[in-house]
Formats: sequence, structure tokens, C-alpha cells
Amino acid sequence: MVLSCSIEMKSDMHFDYIILGSGAAGLSLAYRMASDSFFDDKTIAIIDQDAKDKNDRTWCYWEIGEGYFDKIVKKKWDEIQFYSKSLDKRQSVNPYQYKMISGIDFYNHTIPFIDKAGNFTFIRDRIISVNEAEDIVTVQTDSREFTAGLVLKSYPSSPKIDPGDHIYVDQHFKGYVIETEQPVFDPSCATFMDFRIEQKNDIRFLYVLPESETKALVEVALFSNSLLTQGDYNAILTDYIEEYLQISSYKIVEEEFGIIPMTTYDFSRHNTKRVFHIGTGGGIVKSSSGFAFKRIQQHSDQLIHCIKNDEELSKSYEGLHGRYVLYDKVMLHAMLENGVAGEDVFTSLFQKKSAPQIFKFLDHDTSFIEEIGIFRAPPMLPFTKSFFSVIGR
Repeated sequence: MVLSCSIEMKSDMHFDYIILGSGAAGLSLAYRMASDSFFDDKTIAIIDQDAKDKNDRTWCYWEIGEGYFDKIVKKKWDEIQFYSKSLDKRQSVNPYQYKMISGIDFYNHTIPFIDKAGNFTFIRDRIISVNEAEDIVTVQTDSREFTAGLVLKSYPSSPKIDPGDHIYVDQHFKGYVIETEQPVFDPSCATFMDFRIEQKNDIRFLYVLPESETKALVEVALFSNSLLTQGDYNAILTDYIEEYLQISSYKIVEEEFGIIPMTTYDFSRHNTKRVFHIGTGGGIVKSSSGFAFKRIQQHSDQLIHCIKNDEELSKSYEGLHGRYVLYDKVMLHAMLENGVAGEDVFTSLFQKKSAPQIFKFLDHDTSFIEEIGIFRAPPMLPFTKSFFSVIGR
């Protein structure tokens, strides 16, 4: 059972660090702090209004070898499947493995570990405001004020993104964890993307993550700024399960729904001397794909390094942005503003490039020569137009 995060009232509510938000970014950072003796004499608060006692999301990522959270990885796959109307391709992801972690397992693993360190205070409360003075930051919640020398904030300071030199689209998703009486899934392979459903002028795909022969997460993801009704998401899922998975009898044991901002907006512009943004609030979500969990781990490592070595915290972004921001802008512009079908882009990529090559590119680990090969896979003309459009902004 997840630790109950309730406020422990103290006479002095000043902390060395306050982490705002106990999602993937906040808890990943706190987990590292709790593991590092450098922070043993530091006081740290984590403020979030949610109890983190529900399985509210699933994170998937690829990785070579073992990582921080392999102990709670629910399932690993060595092969992935890609489908579109013109391509059916199953392939190995070696040397990577595709991994899945459920939200509740992550919370149940990280929160007790952090609490055991003894120098953390979990505060379950609604955050009202964050105000910075020269030498201190004041966080106002529903119940009282808290202060810190440094606040690490995992949600955006600007809730609405103004039009400008960036692109914005929501990735919204809904998933069912289903169980069947008869074995119907291949647990050795995850369906990474399935574009065979009608796109309806959006970018829509399904993915299927089988835990066993009788249990899998089936999820639909859409790239658009128009949310559907819950009934519409449900219809896509039930139609897909019946038509493409050929399953007529099953039980829904869990549901999840979420929205991920995919944007080239520079969230780091909201960083100040004593308020630094992490996770979604720091622009760590990969803007052209929505992947975030592995990037959060990289950013957490680099942020800890900066804090311990008294370096500018902006250095923690190294490797997460750079020239890849331009690549993301071109990709999003081509698909969202230049009329290139997302199905065509990803079909071309998976037809001409291997999954490990694509993963390496998404991890920002490719050389410029390798990146040219990636860019030559999709239709060249519209991407060339998008390139000149985004550099002209």
C-alpha cells in the first residue's frame, strides 16, 4: 500500500529544498536525493495534493541494460511490432529492451524509500502560489506557507502557451487493461504503434502491451488539440479490440486517461534564481513523440550533479535539447501544419530504419551522419518546406 502523504506539522516550515509535484519527475529526483549522502543533512519537502494511491498511469521506455527502476518493471520486451495500412513489421530492439512500469508500483517503491531517509516531509495540500524574493521562495498552500532556498517545480508556470515561435499539440490517450479467459496475446512482443484505424484528420494509433497471454494494456493515443468524449475513446478501444485483436469476450480490469503537452515552447524561460522547473514543467517531454520517463531520469541525474557541484542548474538540460529542438520543430510542423500524415511519416521510418536506430535518434545519441539518414526516410519535399518554415520564424 502506498504511503499516506499527509502534512507533518512543525514549528519551522522552512526547508532547504521544496519539490512541487510527486509524479515521475518529483519522485525520481527525490529518490536520488534520498540515495545520496550529500543530502543527508538537508531538509526536503514534497508537496502534492494527490495521495498517489491509485494506478493512474503507465510509463514505457527503452533502455540498454539495467536502470534505476528495474526492480519494479512490470514487463520487458525484446521485440516490437509496427502496423500501418501498408506495413506489418516485427523486429528486435536489441541492444535495447522496451520496458513498462505502472504508476502504482512506482509510487509504492519510491515514496516509502524516500520517507525512510528521515529528512523528507510529505505534504498533501493544494498549491496556491509560488513567490520568490531575493534569498527565499515562499510556497502558499491551502493550509499554510512554506519556504525554501530552492524550489523544484514539476508543473508549468504558464498554464496557457501563447502563440509564437513554437508549435503546440496535445497527446491525449485512454487505455484499458483487459483480461481474457483464453490465451490471445503474444507476451514476447509489444505493439509499439498501430495506425490501421481511421485517422479522421488527426494522428491516431493504438499500442498493445501484453503482460501475459491473457492480459494486456490496450491504449489509443491521439495527437490533436481537440479532446474527444470518454464515449468516443471507449468506442475506438472496443472497436479495435474486436476488429483488429479479434477478441469478443474480455474483462476490463483497469482504465487510464491522460494528456501530455507536445510543444517546442521553451519552458526553461520561466526558471529563476531559486525556482527551477523539472519534468513537464521543465520541457523534458520529447516534443515530437511525448516520451518522457527516460528523459526525466537523465535530467534528474544531471540536476543532482549540478546541485552537488554548485553548477548552474541550466547545465542539467545538456543532451536533452540542442539541435534536436530544431528536429522536433520540423517534425511537428510537417505533420501538424504542412499536411504530412503521421501514418506516412512513421511508416517510412519503420520501413527504412530499424527500431534500434529510431530509439537511438529519439534518445539524442545519434551522430549528424546518422541523423541525415533518419531525415531521408520520410517524404523529403514537405519536410524541406517545414525546415525552411521553422528556421524563418
